[in-house]
Amino acid sequence: MPDWLTHMGVAYIVIWSISKTKYEASLRKYFWLFVIGMVSPDIERFIRLIAQGLGSQYFINVASSITLITHSILGVVIISLFILSFFHHEKDIKFIFLTLFIGGMGHLLLDMIMNPWEGMGLSLFYPLTGAEFSYSFHLVWPGGFVPLIITSCIILGTVCVDIIQRNFSVFNFNLIKKIS
Repeated sequence: MPDWLTHMGVAYIVIWSISKTKYEASLRKYFWLFVIGMVSPDIERFIRLIAQGLGSQYFINVASSITLITHSILGVVIISLFILSFFHHEKDIKFIFLTLFIGGMGHLLLDMIMNPWEGMGLSLFYPLTGAEFSYSFHLVWPGGFVPLIITSCIILGTVCVDIIQRNFSVFNFNLIKKIS
């Protein structure tokens, strides 16, 4: 699976691309929610760390089951609804959910690039299908640095473009004052 930095980097690249469109102003408030959605299916890693710290095989097995759930379409819906519960006072709750959901689906798409060991992949339609219907593009070994290196190079390219254009507008932050 790509690491959290790769997921956040890809989210940044998507946000950077959107920030160059005419819809940027209306979508700006959703940028951070997209990043959160992009990382949220890996919430199970915290549970796995706690299980390993406890040293209980039972909790480690539970953490593995949670991974199966969070890395499915149903899991993305559940996590998005959970995060959405913190925004119950917002009036545009549908767009917040959609942003979180799209971010989560982007996470699943990124995780599908890995070349998993036999019988593994993402069970996108869990619980309707089990591990026998797992999907993967078999491109990169899990734990490798290739996705992070590629993402980092693209991010460096976007930062260079912004510096040349004198407009680092992704999160509404201008590094260099424009000369009129």
